[in-house]
Amino acid sequence: MNLDDRLKEKGIVSNELLGGQFERMATYKTDGTLRIESTPDFIAGIGWSPGQTIVLQNWDEICRLRDFLNGLVPIPVSKQEEGYLERATA
Repeated sequence: MNLDDRLKEKGIVSNELLGGQFERMATYKTDGTLRIESTPDFIAGIGWSPGQTIVLQNWDEICRLRDFLNGLVPIPVSKQEEGYLERATA
């Protein structure tokens, strides 16, 4: 059984890793939902911290998010640094 067959058995159409080091994953499922999940951290002596999951319920919600993201423009690095400094000194 190859990877595609295993994903299909779990109801997964497609997966995409977001960020680095398996920080987050987007999963499009056969039920039409899109799940964006954060990978929980392991805390010694406590166990796994709760992860977060965002579920877009249908294709309309997925398209609305896509359109929103496509409308964004990158923030210049200098502006990002100003925001960090403002928060750090507040």
